[in-house]
Amino acid sequence: MLKQEGKKIIGYSLGLALYEWIVTWVYPIIIQSPAIEEIPKSFPLAVKRAFGVTTGEEVDLSYEAYISAQLLGRIWTVIIAFYGISTANVLVAQPVEQGFMAYPLSSPVSRVEILNTQIGVLLTELALVTGTTLGGIYTATARFEISIARWQYFRLGILAFSLASAISAYSLFLAVLCATKEESERYASALTFAFYGLDVVSSLSDRFSKLKYLTPFGLFRPQEVLQRKVLPTKGFLVLGIITGVNLVLAGILFSRKDLAV
Repeated sequence: MLKQEGKKIIGYSLGLALYEWIVTWVYPIIIQSPAIEEIPKSFPLAVKRAFGVTTGEEVDLSYEAYISAQLLGRIWTVIIAFYGISTANVLVAQPVEQGFMAYPLSSPVSRVEILNTQIGVLLTELALVTGTTLGGIYTATARFEISIARWQYFRLGILAFSLASAISAYSLFLAVLCATKEESERYASALTFAFYGLDVVSSLSDRFSKLKYLTPFGLFRPQEVLQRKVLPTKGFLVLGIITGVNLVLAGILFSRKDLAV
């Protein structure tokens, strides 16, 4: 399965790393511009809050604020959410729907072992893509001589992997629950879009800030983690529980489901 997914893993990893190198290369040029402090001030307050741009009088020109706004805060979460949904369906729903699951199910191996193998592949893929994202930042900042607190980025990487795992876990559960790949993708995408929408709305105004507690995306605040304003421990724990519960439920359902293969 990893060999089959190899091209997708390489494509996503190289794409993210290349984007990181480009935005990191541009960063020293941008902060030297005399107009750089005026540009963020021209944005509407709601837009700045949504993309993690500082809303105070002073403009945050740190690399942490820059990379959070340019990649980690919004773009990366959308990419990894889409990746998790599609991969979960490719690993479970698609083989069942197309009959490829017939061979492993007919072998002397339990369904739990089969699903655990697919889960292992899923988590390995997420670790590779997340690790490449982290590696891209490390290498790009080293190349362009930008000083960063590497340990903080490592902690953020673990939190990012936890978020990706949570999204992928409920997508995998829906892949087991639904009858077709198309149906499971539709429900997983709708649920993820709802979660993402709640997160965006929660960042627009203090009146809606409590909505972040209703979405896993609300636990992922890259700039705050990188600048040591919050500890990611709570995020690790909650996202880990979401992942564990969904994977256990998927295992129970997969072992009992009547599969037409």
